[in-house]
Amino acid sequence: MKLYLVRHPQPDVEKGLCYGQTDVPLCKGWPVHAEKLKQHLDQRIQQDDATFFHSPLERAAKLGVFISQGQSQAKDALKELDFGCWENTLWQSIPRESIESWFEDILHATPYQGESLQALADRVWTWWLSVREGAAEHLILVTHAGVIKVLVSLLCQWPLAQAHRIDVGFMSVTELYIQDDYISLKRLGAGDWVV
Repeated sequence: MKLYLVRHPQPDVEKGLCYGQTDVPLCKGWPVHAEKLKQHLDQRIQQDDATFFHSPLERAAKLGVFISQGQSQAKDALKELDFGCWENTLWQSIPRESIESWFEDILHATPYQGESLQALADRVWTWWLSVREGAAEHLILVTHAGVIKVLVSLLCQWPLAQAHRIDVGFMSVTELYIQDDYISLKRLGAGDWVV
């Protein structure tokens, strides 16, 4: 199976805003880049041998529906991390001590009173285990940076506490090849179609 992890398009928000599970609008012009992404995927997959899933948050849902020609299914497990009281706050406005306390135990700490990184990982992994066996030859997930970082870390057996070091741009594609217990990371955060 080939697993494609696609990050949503760039949202139309103030730079540096923590938005997590908040529904935010997309930047104008996103369909132009989405068409290029769709062409890229269409060259690699056949729609009749592909299964699409997306986060129900609007920024991922719109792209998922677009690239799947309406065949993608919404799954709550693919939502971004819930940043609680930090949502809709500029990162620079969050007290430094709060961010430092989070990084001291990034897996379990929730100074923002939301979902821990471990809780996100548990949610995503439980869902992944439920779909991987019966999946089509190509599985495409349209989701968020946090979910992609966590899933790549878990599949590649990298330390989850270091997942924040993975950088995936807007509308990028991360591609993994999976055959039973063998997993190979083929592309990480590629986005040649986004200018």
